[in-house]
Amino acid sequence: MRIAIFGAGSTGCYLAGQLCLSGFDVSLICRPAIKQTILANNGITMSDYQGFLHTVMPQTMITDIEQAPTAYAAFDVVFVTLKCHQVSSIANTLIAITHSNSSIIFMQNGLGSFDTITDALGHCNLLQGITPFNVLQQPNGRFHKGTEGVFTLQQNEHTQTIQTAMQAQGFGCDLHQDMTPVIYGKLLLNLNNALNAITDLPIKQQLSQRDSRRQLAGAMTEWLNVCQAANITLHQYTKVKPQWLPVILSLPNMLFTLLAKQMLDIDPQARSSMWEDIQAKRKTEIEFINGAVVRLGQLYGVKTPINNAIVAKINQLEQLV
Repeated sequence: MRIAIFGAGSTGCYLAGQLCLSGFDVSLICRPAIKQTILANNGITMSDYQGFLHTVMPQTMITDIEQAPTAYAAFDVVFVTLKCHQVSSIANTLIAITHSNSSIIFMQNGLGSFDTITDALGHCNLLQGITPFNVLQQPNGRFHKGTEGVFTLQQNEHTQTIQTAMQAQGFGCDLHQDMTPVIYGKLLLNLNNALNAITDLPIKQQLSQRDSRRQLAGAMTEWLNVCQAANITLHQYTKVKPQWLPVILSLPNMLFTLLAKQMLDIDPQARSSMWEDIQAKRKTEIEFINGAVVRLGQLYGVKTPINNAIVAKINQLEQLV
């Protein structure tokens, strides 16, 4: 099975590392800076909050895929790990590097980007996946997993093979037939991405502040109300049901700290991908995360003032950088 990671940044490199260690032929389609970093440090170094540390070199790193896509044709599986706003422009390239039985797995946060490209890719098996944990790029080609969770993919023959190989190496990999509850449930947790970028603090430190937690609780409540109006049940990612998260987040610091230890394991230095985008002066995915709450709120007649305000603040930060 030939696998490509299209748009390999922090999450894509971590996924590539796990797939390489699981025995797959993996190619990175990445920016020149990522390739140079990996070459300079003799591979992708993966680490996590539990002490895992391993370095692996992918088989191929491609930086010119749009100039000569046919030279890299016939990938069996392509994981698309680009940002949401970049997805709609790559249909022709994906067609050029896949075949009729290929699986293309879109790994974007939030809602909306998958719909922008599906009509152009009817020849392939189009799947969705998510990364329910945080990966932050660190110096010396190191990609650090800062929170708990495992890659979660839509089920078909290719992803079943991937799951079996990854589990044999001790890596978790969850499969689901219906990804809607999974993606909508992940969006509930992703609502903190923007708030983490706004506060400019590690997630654990940010969540130690009750005012920040209350704002997150309000944003989550709006999304829960939208999902209720849409009659969508959310997949549960924490040890408590999604409906209880705003209640727990609103608790006084002492009670929250006690319960949070049992809810979610997190590295003290973990930060959100949106924080990383702001720091790197890149466009964020705000319109596909908190912005999606606002859009669907309008569709179903649910008010979303907190998410509206968060979108406005991130838009301001993007303009400032």
